[in-house]
Amino acid sequence: MANVVKKHSISSELAQKMVDAAVAKARELGVSENVAILDDGGNLKAFSRMDGASMPTIEIAQKKAYTAPYTALFGSPLRTFSTLSRATRRFWPASPRLRV
Repeated sequence: MANVVKKHSISSELAQKMVDAAVAKARELGVSENVAILDDGGNLKAFSRMDGASMPTIEIAQKKAYTAPYTALFGSPLRTFSTLSRATRRFWPASPRLRV
């Protein structure tokens, strides 16, 4: 088994705690949100659609969660990443999951 690499990922329990914390903050702010937590492979690990949150934002929440590590990787605030995306429009059709 020397060629097998052990991979660590977020647990479902931690993912659910993260969703619960985000939902609590949204309630505190008086807004309804969709909250998506992805694992290290970009797959949905936990999700919550609060009552009153709009349906189109379900997909947007998942795509923004997928994009978040890229924003951190570039060391850029989201506004700078958005400007970069406008400059590289040809890249985006190949990566439809990336969202700003």
